[in-house]
Amino acid sequence: MNEKKLMRNMYFTVICAIVILVAIAFNGTYSFFVASVTKAPGTEDATTNINAGGVAYVTITGQTEVEPITNMIPDDRFNYTFTLTNNDDFDATGIKLLWRDVVNDFVNKKDLIYTLKNTTTDTEIITEEQSKMFPSLDDEVIASGLTVGASTSNTYQLTIIYVNDPDNNQMIDEEGNPLDMGKSFSASIELEHEI
Repeated sequence: MNEKKLMRNMYFTVICAIVILVAIAFNGTYSFFVASVTKAPGTEDATTNINAGGVAYVTITGQTEVEPITNMIPDDRFNYTFTLTNNDDFDATGIKLLWRDVVNDFVNKKDLIYTLKNTTTDTEIITEEQSKMFPSLDDEVIASGLTVGASTSNTYQLTIIYVNDPDNNQMIDEEGNPLDMGKSFSASIELEHEI
């Protein structure tokens, strides 16, 4: 009788072990992703790769570095063009663009704004009326929920604008010049995937 009970317990243990191994094997296919930015020496193009189980392999290339700009005057506009490329055969959804390495010397943060347009589809993502203030801190979201179709690319134009709006509480110095004239800013644009 003891031997039968021992065999039954052994079979039960083996079956439980097999079930646990199968569960681990199926859950093990879900993986995390790591985004990394590399910049080729001597170029201004940066590439971010995102690749994971169920997440499309997406790269960002082009003008992803907003180099320090100084001696700005009101109405100045600076355009930066970059491309998101989906290298997989399924749609890449939930793409987020973030500001990194931000330096913003503006006193009146409302004087420096940005817009974003998908030039491939001619779609305004952030219009001038909806414009956002250029950030003061890293990790602020530029845009989220972007999608790039399977095996395609979308090109975007980010425009940074020094607003000339003296009627809207624009700060001025003793000589009547905008207080932020001559200030500088810089940042980089990075890609992240929302899961």
